[in-house]
Amino acid sequence: MDKITKQRRQELIFQILKGRTIDDGLTANEVHKRLKNEGLAIDLRTVRRDLTTLTSSHGLCSDELRPERYYPSADYQLKYELHLNENTLQVLLIALNSLKFTSHDYFKNFATETETTIFNSLDSTIAESLRQSKEKYFFDYSTAGKPSSTNTKDFEKIMIAIRENRIITCNNDSPYKSDEYNKKRRRFAPYIFILTSGIPYLIVQDQNDSTFKKLRATRIKNIHLSTKSFERVNIKDEVHLETLIGGWGGISEKSTKIRINCNAQMATYFIERIIHPTQIVKKISEDVFEISFNCAKSSELARLISSFGGNVNSITPSDLYDDVKEIWTSGMNKAA
Repeated sequence: MDKITKQRRQELIFQILKGRTIDDGLTANEVHKRLKNEGLAIDLRTVRRDLTTLTSSHGLCSDELRPERYYPSADYQLKYELHLNENTLQVLLIALNSLKFTSHDYFKNFATETETTIFNSLDSTIAESLRQSKEKYFFDYSTAGKPSSTNTKDFEKIMIAIRENRIITCNNDSPYKSDEYNKKRRRFAPYIFILTSGIPYLIVQDQNDSTFKKLRATRIKNIHLSTKSFERVNIKDEVHLETLIGGWGGISEKSTKIRINCNAQMATYFIERIIHPTQIVKKISEDVFEISFNCAKSSELARLISSFGGNVNSITPSDLYDDVKEIWTSGMNKAA
């Protein structure tokens, strides 16, 4: 079960009680049971203390029965009022669960809290229908994988820095760099958060040389948050997000026209999934297709193409073909 902060826990308890009156208030045990059903690890004694605190902070009321039943005062004004239909709610819950099961664990608690808040803000019949519909969805990690969330505390600071434009001091623990590089403390201004197939990336400005870099967010560790915010500048001319493909490629690279001549089996893979907005699949003849897109070349893209083996007829540009051929040759040599 998941743990949450005191403030978020109390807001969640209030959401469970929202809309109730003296006639249908909930006891501490009933509130505790609802939280437990949502997968939230909160002790009953903590729930009782929170209910006492909420009587002061949120105008929570209770009746004179034993056990006491709690309900919000009619005078308390909610901060937000959302109007969503069932289709919108269904999509929202699917999105929350997709984020919960396929992305960084940092999102898990917040997605669960949001979902619980939604359920307890709805008519009971609609809420029950949506709860049951959850059993009809399954979320797979995909070949991109779910990030190994070894830096959840640091990730929380990353999200704060993104939201508040704050500089971070950290280590960038890259497997492609030396130990000396990884031990060095870096200062970054985080500009853009990228989520591609559940894998989080950051576009940051290095405060040492003012260059913009793309970092895997799961590799940023030991973060210290600056108390001051930085002033954002226009990065459109320096950062080219449109060249990225699956999070691969350098942000300063220009787009390259990539063409792959292949058979129907490989073409079907790209007909059924779009890996870049510029992707086009064109039929040349009965069993010959051309796949094309404008994006940055990368070793990851070469590995993707090479995975199709004999389904590939030709590749341009030639340096991408050479990278794919090197993967094939190296693999065959090791197998031999």
